[in-house]
Amino acid sequence: MLYSSLLTVSVFFITALIHLGALRWCSRGMAAIPLTPSARVLAVAALLFTAHIAEIALYAITYFLAEHVFLVGGFAGLPIAAPLDYFYFSATAYTSLGIGDIFPTGHIRFLTGIEALNGLLLVAWSASFLFALMNRIWEWQPCVRPKR
Repeated sequence: MLYSSLLTVSVFFITALIHLGALRWCSRGMAAIPLTPSARVLAVAALLFTAHIAEIALYAITYFLAEHVFLVGGFAGLPIAAPLDYFYFSATAYTSLGIGDIFPTGHIRFLTGIEALNGLLLVAWSASFLFALMNRIWEWQPCVRPKR
């Protein structure tokens, strides 16, 4: 239980730092790059998507370590035959999709639950950042008023 808890807390903070770094770069580092509003929104969305993929990959590596190095649990259901299977499981947990064809056993279940909560938090953080960006840089055309 101790290894599972330490792994879970560590990966949570690392993913939060990855996300914070990505958002800081989007708000500060990208400011020096001349982009149209549409290109800026697309660049930020692409960077945030990349950050989410990196965070999912970090959880996938943690699942591998938890199962094979720290021996705190395993997986049942469909067999995990390749590294991409860990990534697939991590992506379904991170997005709270939870298909259920692969499921955790032992103390890895704690890591899976926290990944779902962490993924929800980080996806919401990304969405709120994109919303704020759109409100700040997007120019809306005035709407035509209906004739009376």
